[in-house]
Amino acid sequence: MTMKKLILFLILFFIIKSFYAQENMLPCATHIMNKKAFDKNPEKFLKNKQQLDSITNLFNTHNRFGEPEKIIPVVFHVLHEGNPVGVNENISKEQIEDAIRLMNEDFNAMNEDLSNVIDEFESIIGNVGVTYKLARIDPNGNCTEGITRTYWEGTSSANDDAKQVVFWDDASYLNIWVVKSIDANIGAAAYTYVPSAGGPNFRHGIIADHEYVGSIGTGSNSNYVRHTLSHECGHFFNLEHTWAEWADVGLSSNCSEDDFVDDTPNCIGSYSSCNLASQTCGSLDNVQNIMDYSSCTAMFTNGQVTRMQASLNSGVGDRVDLWQEDNLWETGTHPNYQEEECLATVDFYIPNGSSCLNTEVQFFNNTFNDGENPTYYWSFPGGIPSNSYEENPFVTYDSPGAFNVSLSVSTEAGTAYQTINDFITVFDNNPILSSVSESFESTNFPISSNPLSDWGILEQETENTWERTEMASSLGVASMRIRSRFFSGENEHNLYSPFINLSEYQTPVRLYFDYAYAKRNSQSDDLLTILISDDCGLSWTERKDLTTTELVTNGGSYISSAFIPNNDQWQEEYVNLNPWAGNGSVKVKFQFTGEDGNYLYIDNVRLGLEEVVLEDILSPNKFLIKRIDLLGRETINKNFYIEIFNDGTVKKHYKL
Repeated sequence: MTMKKLILFLILFFIIKSFYAQENMLPCATHIMNKKAFDKNPEKFLKNKQQLDSITNLFNTHNRFGEPEKIIPVVFHVLHEGNPVGVNENISKEQIEDAIRLMNEDFNAMNEDLSNVIDEFESIIGNVGVTYKLARIDPNGNCTEGITRTYWEGTSSANDDAKQVVFWDDASYLNIWVVKSIDANIGAAAYTYVPSAGGPNFRHGIIADHEYVGSIGTGSNSNYVRHTLSHECGHFFNLEHTWAEWADVGLSSNCSEDDFVDDTPNCIGSYSSCNLASQTCGSLDNVQNIMDYSSCTAMFTNGQVTRMQASLNSGVGDRVDLWQEDNLWETGTHPNYQEEECLATVDFYIPNGSSCLNTEVQFFNNTFNDGENPTYYWSFPGGIPSNSYEENPFVTYDSPGAFNVSLSVSTEAGTAYQTINDFITVFDNNPILSSVSESFESTNFPISSNPLSDWGILEQETENTWERTEMASSLGVASMRIRSRFFSGENEHNLYSPFINLSEYQTPVRLYFDYAYAKRNSQSDDLLTILISDDCGLSWTERKDLTTTELVTNGGSYISSAFIPNNDQWQEEYVNLNPWAGNGSVKVKFQFTGEDGNYLYIDNVRLGLEEVVLEDILSPNKFLIKRIDLLGRETINKNFYIEIFNDGTVKKHYKL
């Protein structure tokens, strides 16, 4: 088999594997996440559960079917990775409105597929009497359409960290976070928590893959997708899966488990099938129940309605606060609230925050509350063109520097605008450096006497980042260091080299650096990745990564205080730059992610030709094509991933 055929085979294999895995992805991980919440704080969980069970028993005893209809204020937080509105995970307003429509149909027994329910269960079809409405007033009292849009690098591997990115008070709003995909370690289309989970600072809501939101756009009209958010709302209001509280679907032992609802027959649960005659535990299964995984779900039962209404009348998890009249007025969802057109909330971004001379860069509108037919006016001082009426225009700059950008958005409510000073940095990518020898000795670092020699550090709003220090060094008196002790594990911390001219270099060429690191404890989880760009930072090729274990230079001892390496605790590492030998302009990025770690130091960064080793001879142009998880999705997850290289080799990384 030729090398090209081998590479094609590997790519096709992982594409097929990806499709297969996604088709068989767990529909819901609520039972898994609830069990984790229980294990973390069992006393609190059980106390909440007992309190809620008491109210549920009261509702069951008094058969309270005459509950008034309730309105639930909703906000959708769209967490995207840089796509325009309406593209991929940055789903459109119309798709969100369609999702609300489907939720309301399910919770008011108005969904079309309800007519398919078989005779044996038709008499116990329940009407929850809940209406979901997009909020019209945000927590600050401003007009809103009930949608926020936020750029987040973690959206392709989302977990509860999404709730730290953007969050509205969960006693006032049902928060729904829409993400590109959920962390492979969770491996589901969506999940939430029952009211008993968590404590006073716990952030309740639903996290959902964008492909399982609504029936249009990136959603679909398949049965389970249509009912996914209704399924999760059932959990949110204290329903379990029809087969058990925490068990997986399809286990024979589920016949001995319970979902705490009297009129849902014991069953082991269905998955992606629709056997209407199924009797897995001695009686007819209610496979059409929305809390099942079947391919024909359509209904809630009266017993499930009672259980949800009990939750809605309980202070456990603050569900009772959501539908109170004062909250409906405060969120703009009261039936008598006179809705008004909102002024647009203007926002925009570019993926990298920078560009190069005479390089076309696209600006993306990220405005929300922008009504039906907004118009846009951009201003680009120093740019070509200097203004634009397009939604996502392309601009070039013919001089280096930092430039302001302004965007005005006009709707029926009026015109709103935003100007961000020094929004884009334009680099002169005509490098003066034909070599690199940086030991961070200057107290002005990363600024140098010549802007073309400046290094760069990506600033962080919520976490500390790379810093120059004289506490330790492998050469001279200074080095760069970073510590993840208080990091979330999601943010990237980047240190950029100047543009480097390799046009005179022949293979083998390497970038060397020294480093020192110690773990803080057994939970330390850090990753250093070195990437190369030859297109002004528009794209990056990963050349090497060092995991927590690979970074350790002190023998493996845990250091709870600040790690300061001695002279014997430094190691040398290198990055193969052979694919860029002869290139006139390349840039290097040291990218750090992690959590609960100690200091990592870097020093003595330099280009070198002095060693020729077997790897350089056998694979002079080897580079990474893609990093994927078990589902075939591109990932930055550090626990398990697979690397595919251009020479056909595959490398697995995993952490137990």
